[in-house]
Amino acid sequence: MDKILIIVSAVVGSLGVLSAIFGFSAEGTKLTPYNILVFGDECIYPQNPALGLGICAAIFLLAAQVTFTAAGGCCGCCNKSRSNPSETKRIVGIVSAVVSWIAAVIAWVLLIEGTEWNENVVRMTAPNCYYVKDGIFAGAGVLSLAATALGVTSYVLMRTKRVKAAAAPPVVPAEGEPKLPPAATQGNNGSPRNEELQRPPAVPL
Repeated sequence: MDKILIIVSAVVGSLGVLSAIFGFSAEGTKLTPYNILVFGDECIYPQNPALGLGICAAIFLLAAQVTFTAAGGCCGCCNKSRSNPSETKRIVGIVSAVVSWIAAVIAWVLLIEGTEWNENVVRMTAPNCYYVKDGIFAGAGVLSLAATALGVTSYVLMRTKRVKAAAAPPVVPAEGEPKLPPAATQGNNGSPRNEELQRPPAVPL
C-alpha cells in the first residue's frame, strides 16, 4: 500500500480532528451573559479560554487544508507524479476538494466571529452587551470534520492510479503434458508427402 497516502491521510485527519476538538471545547467555555460585567455604559468581557481555543481551531483547520491541497498537487493540476486516476475519480476528487474548501471557509468565519466576541476587552455598548450565540463554535467544529473528511477523500481519489487491463499471457503447456509435433504436409491423396524421398528409375532387362 502507498506509504505516502497513509502518512498524508493520517496527518490531515489528525489536524482536522484537533480543530474540531478545540472548536467544541471553545463552545463549552465561551462567555455567557452571566460572565459579562457591566459598569456604567461599559461592558467588560473577562478573559476566558474560548479565545485561545478558537484561534487554535482555526490554525489546525488551515494546516489540514493546506496539507491535503499541497500533497494532492492542487487537485492534480500541479501534480507531475505517476498517479493517473480515472476521469470519474478525478471529477469526484475535484468536487470533494471544492466542497471541502467551502466548508472550511465557513468554519473559519464562525471561528473568527466567536473569538472576536470572546476577547478580553471593554466595549461601550451597555446596557446591550453582545455575546456569541450558542452553536457558533460547535457548528465550526462540525464543518471542520466535514472539510477534513472531504479533503482526505479528494486526496485518496487523486492519488489512486488508473487500472489498466493487462495483456493475456501466452498459453504455456502444463508440466508433463506432451508437446505434439507440427502436422506433416499431406499430398493431394491424403498421404504424407516427402519431397526428399524419390523412386529409383526403372532399368530395362
